[in-house]
Amino acid sequence: MSSSTKQCAIVPLIHAEDVAAATVPVAGEASLVRVVRSVHPAVAQDEVVVATQPALAGAVEECLRSAGLATRVAVTRGPGSRRHVLRAGLEHLDVAPDGPGWVLICDHRYPLSSGEVASRVLAALAAGGEVVVPVVAVTDTVKTVDELGSVLGTVDRAALRTVQYPRGLTAAALWQLVAEVPPTALDGLDEFDAALRVGLEVGVVDGDAGAVRVELPRDAHLLDAVIVNRRD
Repeated sequence: MSSSTKQCAIVPLIHAEDVAAATVPVAGEASLVRVVRSVHPAVAQDEVVVATQPALAGAVEECLRSAGLATRVAVTRGPGSRRHVLRAGLEHLDVAPDGPGWVLICDHRYPLSSGEVASRVLAALAAGGEVVVPVVAVTDTVKTVDELGSVLGTVDRAALRTVQYPRGLTAAALWQLVAEVPPTALDGLDEFDAALRVGLEVGVVDGDAGAVRVELPRDAHLLDAVIVNRRD
């Protein structure tokens, strides 16, 4: 790894519902705070930003400051999509399209993702990956059904994986997606789907089976129970 290679992380929050979910305390701490802290073992604290729209920035800053975090908040120039929010994060971090850099994209719905996963993603980028995602094996039985709801068969799950966060991209790859891919492609879909569509090479690393995805406030009791169980 070159000492000049930039390593950074962006936590995008697009809608008011995202901010409300990310800033609600569960077991004493907001999921946004957990996500930011989870990447600190892998990324310098001043290289992490939360990117959002201007109208939502105040609530984000209040959440971070109340937790004692000095994490910067990047804002779009006006209301915008995920594409605009990610671009604001890149610009705030001074990530050049043609410069060496690796970017982690985090998600507030994965507040239990660990620093070890972030480090594995960055290591895979350092080894030459273009886009890297953490995955876990599918352990549930998966069935195919017809339009009437009748079971047709069992899917072989040996090759199936669930994709988690944080996801890593080279600076060049992420800039290609936010600046060159047609706007609608990232407005309705995430950058992982766009990367597959434009033919970027996507690699995988081991994820964390305990890093469950949660939808807050609906899953607040579940998240609280998992956190308490980990403490015990």
